[in-house]
Amino acid sequence: MADRFLTRLSILCLCLLILLSACSTPTSKAPRPTAVAMPAREVIGGILQSARQAAAQGRYERAISLYRRVQESYPDAPERPEATLLLAQTLEANGDTASALSEYRRLTTEYAQSPQAVLAQNKIPNLERELGKIPPTILAQVVGTYVGSGAIESLDESELGRLRRSGINTIVVEIAPNPTPLPHASYEGAGVYFKTGWAPVLKDELGALVGVAHRQGIQVWAAVSIRRMDWIDRKLNWSDWRYNVQTLELTRSDAVDLLHPGITEYLLGFFSDLAASGVDGVWVTAEPSSGASDGFSPSALRRYERDIGQSVDLSRFRLGQDRALGYAPEFWRWIGWKEREQVKALDGVLRAVRKSNPFLKVAIELHAEAVTSPRAALAWYAEDLLDLKRYRFEYLVLPSVPALGPWIAQQTDRKRFLLTLDATPGAPAPSLIPRDIGLIYKEKPQPAGLTNQGR
Repeated sequence: MADRFLTRLSILCLCLLILLSACSTPTSKAPRPTAVAMPAREVIGGILQSARQAAAQGRYERAISLYRRVQESYPDAPERPEATLLLAQTLEANGDTASALSEYRRLTTEYAQSPQAVLAQNKIPNLERELGKIPPTILAQVVGTYVGSGAIESLDESELGRLRRSGINTIVVEIAPNPTPLPHASYEGAGVYFKTGWAPVLKDELGALVGVAHRQGIQVWAAVSIRRMDWIDRKLNWSDWRYNVQTLELTRSDAVDLLHPGITEYLLGFFSDLAASGVDGVWVTAEPSSGASDGFSPSALRRYERDIGQSVDLSRFRLGQDRALGYAPEFWRWIGWKEREQVKALDGVLRAVRKSNPFLKVAIELHAEAVTSPRAALAWYAEDLLDLKRYRFEYLVLPSVPALGPWIAQQTDRKRFLLTLDATPGAPAPSLIPRDIGLIYKEKPQPAGLTNQGR
């Protein structure tokens, strides 16, 4: 019995020795624990704390940079409304009222249900009244330069200062590239240069430009073509239709149908986001125009038949006589209706946008024929100067050609007109142009179809 107990004890001790030996001399190293990434909320909390400390110490630029980092790096973070409010308050404390207003407006549009949006709603009217006190030198005469989308990055503090010293108080910036037309397909790389949920954002450059320009006392207007928005999905069927006088057929065009029921809501959202960037005005470009052969979309034809009480008979329009203006009476009835409906659609959108941005200016670009040959302008471009003057558009823009000088001088409301000059900023204006007329130096090459006058 004792021998059996000793045998079992020996076996137990041997097993214990083997186990201890295995633990003390491992055959392989245990894996090292992997680093655990710090949760995003902790990172954001640290950034916000650093930003608050910088603002409390008067280092506003540092605080603004940190708040913008939260906006750009963490777009879905729940702390983003708080960061946006703090950014707006810091911009306001730093004297950048226009940029602060832009951020307050962003709160009311992107985070309308947040507590921060309620605070923003109370701030917006006061800042708008403050910004309404524009220096008299800017209100007296607009002297601006037109900048293509590819040159936005060159408008740094130094370049803006140079422009301001040359007498420039307004910059008109294209907010989308102008691609080569392609047949009925979305353009690769199409998009815009401001923050919006209504178009692909190529790069958010406009908001930063507005802040820098306002510090120099320069207004920023955004140039937009409402008929050329190449990022819109063609599957939505918002394309315009054009009549081919050779084949006598209707085909889709690359332009937008401004009378489609769905485009109104889209333009309202698009322009609301554009206004929220802090721009001082919107410049609606003249190209591509809605010519005699354009505008025959199914939605437009249905609306015309409903409003006028008769359908469109293209065979009676005599569209092949366009340059001789030898159109039939039915055509003139159609083209007048089309111009009025398109302008009413644009005016309705901009009126809605200005309910929350009452100081937003609107400039409508026209062809020279709107003055020199009104019937041609109506037929070729769907432009009617007398009709446009009835609307609340602050400026009507015309190219500076010799024939316009005497006409401009006779206008009692000539401060409402702007003239574009194909010259570098600071170049002298033609002698026939009145001294109080607004000028926009337009260095970019103009499309060949922009005007047939004075070329």
